[in-house]
Amino acid sequence: MENTKYCLCCGEDVPFNSVERFERRELTCLYCGFVLDVKELWQPPGTSGGYALIAEDSQNIREIISSTLEDRKFSAKVAAYENGLELISSYSKLVADHTAVDVAIIDLNMPVMDGLTAARTMRALEVQHGILPVPIVFFSAMKADDALRVQMELLKPARYMNKGSHPGTGKLAERVEVLVGQLMKEYRK
Repeated sequence: MENTKYCLCCGEDVPFNSVERFERRELTCLYCGFVLDVKELWQPPGTSGGYALIAEDSQNIREIISSTLEDRKFSAKVAAYENGLELISSYSKLVADHTAVDVAIIDLNMPVMDGLTAARTMRALEVQHGILPVPIVFFSAMKADDALRVQMELLKPARYMNKGSHPGTGKLAERVEVLVGQLMKEYRK
């Protein structure tokens, strides 16, 4: 194992620290702190032939998530809906047509059909058709409590992401990219 790296600032081979943050591993000079190397801990998976489904009642947030997924090419197609019922209607058609779905991002609090009901319905359709469960990202401004954690365990593979109280476009897009990237890398078939 390599114990030293060349530091431009010190002008010699130096011992280094390894720090993991923001989905990156940074090697820094032990003496001056200069960043010697950066390695991404995950790379977005290549585009699959499937869909990414989004159910979110806020048009602005739907657009942020959609454009993030499209820009990073997580899936071949991105479909966004205003509520859980629209998502389930589309998902049942995709399942019946044997079309792959890579990930579903579902707001917990929506009109017509909430996110947990939509997720339970998705799992029932998957069991009925004998297919593997699609990874779900639950998305909400509310804090994840023990009851939600229990539901996520029952509906796994599932993760939770807090929207934040004032989700800025850049921060929200970055959080979506990291979480969806990790989830898809972990569960992509």
